Parts: sequence; structure tokens; C-alpha cells
Amino acid sequence: MLFVHDVHVVMGEHEFTYEDIMREEYVPAVADDDTRVLWFLHSTHGSGDAYHIVMITAVRDGVAWDRFVERQRYGDLGDMSTRLAALRYTLSSSLLVSTDWSPLCELDLTEVPSTPTDHPVSLYREDTLTGPGVMSSLESAASQASGADDILSVTAAFRPAWGGGRQARVLYRIAADTDRWTAAFGSDTGWRDWPGSLTPSVPVGVRGVGRMLRTTSWSPLP
Repeated sequence: MLFVHDVHVVMGEHEFTYEDIMREEYVPAVADDDTRVLWFLHSTHGSGDAYHIVMITAVRDGVAWDRFVERQRYGDLGDMSTRLAALRYTLSSSLLVSTDWSPLCELDLTEVPSTPTDHPVSLYREDTLTGPGVMSSLESAASQASGADDILSVTAAFRPAWGGGRQARVLYRIAADTDRWTAAFGSDTGWRDWPGSLTPSVPVGVRGVGRMLRTTSWSPLP
């Protein structure tokens, strides 16, 4: 399984139009036996860059990925892709694979909704960590994580499809009980004071950036 990680930098005045096209046209059109949009996530205002949207799409294999790209460039998704491009500043994409210890490694595409349906909004945090030994350190930390009362719980973990094990991207779901995480959010200086984070075991020399994200009420995965 391959995962396309897109960061859309949308023009502020077109944010709602952009989301409407994604919800009503793009997500249903993308869905087939080999491709599903998993998450559509907004960068939360006040915690990072505004009007940044993170979208993660799963494709079954390299053949499915090539077909997905061709659909956007020359096929049935081409006109829609052009319309969306006119509403944003930039789009950056990364091709990722799941780590062996990620909860997402056994994903069944047929269980991912192909048509958006409403659900409660969820909060996430995404950490991108780069440096020597990062993958082995995170794997060790994940194997020891309790998860019972953690504010953060690992939902997915990825590494680049190419380029070795010097970078990892971890997506955490934040506990729904705001009383539990408000204090951590207010005093956060990096990652280490959030219960459930894997980063305290990351070795010296690893660089990291994080961002707070929220799902839309229709994101295929809540």
C-alpha cells in the first residue's frame, strides 16, 4: 500500500469553495477498487499556518498510483484538478509507505467510505521527524506505549517510499475529552509534555516539526 500525502495551501477567500469541490466531487470521483481518500484535515488556526490542508490518499500499489496520477493529468480528474489549482497557491506531495508497526498497516480499502458522510470533528497532531536512527527509536517507543490514558494515540505512521529510514511522519489522534488535553496544549513547548507522544525516545540529532490538524465533518476517516 502506498500513501499520497498532499499539503494544499489554499487562497483564504476560496477556502469554502475548495472544500465543497473536494467533498462533493473529488473524493467520490477518486474512489475505486484501488484508491481512497482517507483524511481531509485543516491546519487549526492559531496553531500553525492558516489555510493549509493535509490530505492523505491510499493507493493499492505502484500500478494504482501511476493510474491515479494519469487520471489527474490527462483523465477524468483533469478538469477538476485544474479548477482546484486555480483556488490555491501551492500543492506539495510526498509518496509514503506505512511503517510495520503503524495501526494503518493492515488497511482494507473496501472499508473506507467512498462517499463522504457527516461525523464529529476530530483533532490530530502530525509530527515529521528527520535524523539518524529515528525509525528504530520510534518503533521501540511504539512497542512500549500503553495508550490507556494517553492524550495522544498513534493513528498512523509513515516513512518515505524511497530514501531509507531517516524520516518518519506520525499522525496522532488527540483525546476527545478537552479537559485532558487543554493544559498540555497550552503549555506545549515541543512534543515531550504530551502523554502518549513517541518523541521523548527520539535520539539527539533528530529534527522535528509538528502541526495541529482537525478533520472536516465529512473526512472519509474521522
